[in-house]
Amino acid sequence: MSNEITQVKGCEFTTDELQRFHYYYKYDWAAAGLGSAPVSERIQHFIETVDPAINSNRLQEWLRTMGIVDESEKSEQARLYERFEQFDFAAAVGFNQMLANVYATDDVSKHGVGERMDRAKAQYYSDNVEPLVYSEYKEYKEVNAPKPVCPYQDLWDLKGADKESADTDKFANVRTIDIAQLLDPDNMDVLTVGAINRFIDAAKSAYGQKYFAVAVVNSRCNGPEPVFLPALSSSGDCSETLKAAMRLQIELRNLNKTKPLVFFANGVVDTSTLGILMSTVDIVTSEMFCVSIGSVSQSSQKYPLTALYDWAHLSSHQTNVAKGTAEYILCSPDLVLRSAEWSTLGLGIGFVSHRKFASGMEQIILAASCPPPHTRDALRKACAVESVYSGPSKINVWEQEISKYFAPLADSKTVLELADELRAVKAPWADKYVGFASTTESNNVAKARVAGMQRVCGLEYSQALALELSAAIAWSAGTTEASKLFSRNIPSLSDLLSENTRATPEPQGSGALQNEVAGECPFAKMYRKNPDRFKHVNLGSIADHHSLNL
Repeated sequence: MSNEITQVKGCEFTTDELQRFHYYYKYDWAAAGLGSAPVSERIQHFIETVDPAINSNRLQEWLRTMGIVDESEKSEQARLYERFEQFDFAAAVGFNQMLANVYATDDVSKHGVGERMDRAKAQYYSDNVEPLVYSEYKEYKEVNAPKPVCPYQDLWDLKGADKESADTDKFANVRTIDIAQLLDPDNMDVLTVGAINRFIDAAKSAYGQKYFAVAVVNSRCNGPEPVFLPALSSSGDCSETLKAAMRLQIELRNLNKTKPLVFFANGVVDTSTLGILMSTVDIVTSEMFCVSIGSVSQSSQKYPLTALYDWAHLSSHQTNVAKGTAEYILCSPDLVLRSAEWSTLGLGIGFVSHRKFASGMEQIILAASCPPPHTRDALRKACAVESVYSGPSKINVWEQEISKYFAPLADSKTVLELADELRAVKAPWADKYVGFASTTESNNVAKARVAGMQRVCGLEYSQALALELSAAIAWSAGTTEASKLFSRNIPSLSDLLSENTRATPEPQGSGALQNEVAGECPFAKMYRKNPDRFKHVNLGSIADHHSLNL
């Protein structure tokens, strides 16, 4: 058997040579103190200290084939184009004004957007830095493009994958909120009331006209199990934590009505903070994203009632989501939602691989620097360009079962009836799923979630939030019976949140939390502000009135 690599036409390197050359390419030059050393010096060091048997001439030939040449071999034209490619356009004053033309068409292919972006960069660079002709640059790149002679080129070509974290500070027109900087230094594993209040203050600071968009990131999303949104603190008075989280959720939704709000969720999101995450649909995830939403998880049993309004309206807002999907998700004993499921549910706008997440984030935030009214459109198109397939969803395969067994839960079917039906199916999937009824705790979680969704379905958004908050506070105090959690008497959201409300200055363009609730219809707002004015109205006659889709 020949050791010649023949998968790619023109390859003249043996398998042994390619293995040695790839090892050279991946070598940690910075650790060796040769991060900026010329190629010749690197080769000499590699031969002397790592692989004396490597053929330096063949290695140099392979490097030239891959487009890697020594600085001394570069022409002045090559140096010009290298300076152009290394120029920081994100920090360049006025470049964001040119982004509207980049994303002005419906073509969101990587090639189309990339070419329009290169044209815009070349024009800006030529007008403001040094002369550069785009047509000559493009011709040079085509002639000198690396030749695809290595069948393993995609394994080492990690363009955009060498950034450990995104440099978000250079985007002056995008307000970046770093969750890691909001957490308590001595308690960074949970969201305390103090951390949530700092989050609210950061959101309020983003209303200024200086900012075109808001990006929520977490610079601590590293390691094998990165955490993007940690759990709500369960120590002390949980009611104050829940109220603070609700204020944050309302503030973020209000903010999202005025400008794009995008979450870069490159890590674990705790079930208790789902309401915060679901304040927007502009969510970018990676393979590190996950939510352990199963009813047997510890977080679900501490704070099971979160984002009930969003779950209750999931199928009606997302036409491709089967009725009963929310019930299937929230009753499942051990379901973990990952990026594939999140995308299928229509709750996110893109998936970027973890190894390229930092560079992808920078490209999307650069697009978010585009001035209004093009900001949101540019952001979403940039996300489409940077996104890749997130993989198959493990929810879609159960569509028939969801429609048959779980859809009726939205009406009058009870969780106990569901458990009896699943036991009668006598199938492995049903036997596993019915595990939610195996313990009192997980059974109570499933009952409360289903009862909550049934109850909030016909309510206005502000009423749904009030009911969810009051039920969550009651749950944290030890009440787990669904009938007691979701009584017919709906408390006032403003009354719930007004207790110990922090006296913070309100940003221009944002009403007080008790006066503004995103997604609330005008009638509900008037009634909430002045209930006595509507004493003569029979509220029972308008029980089926649904919210406006704002």
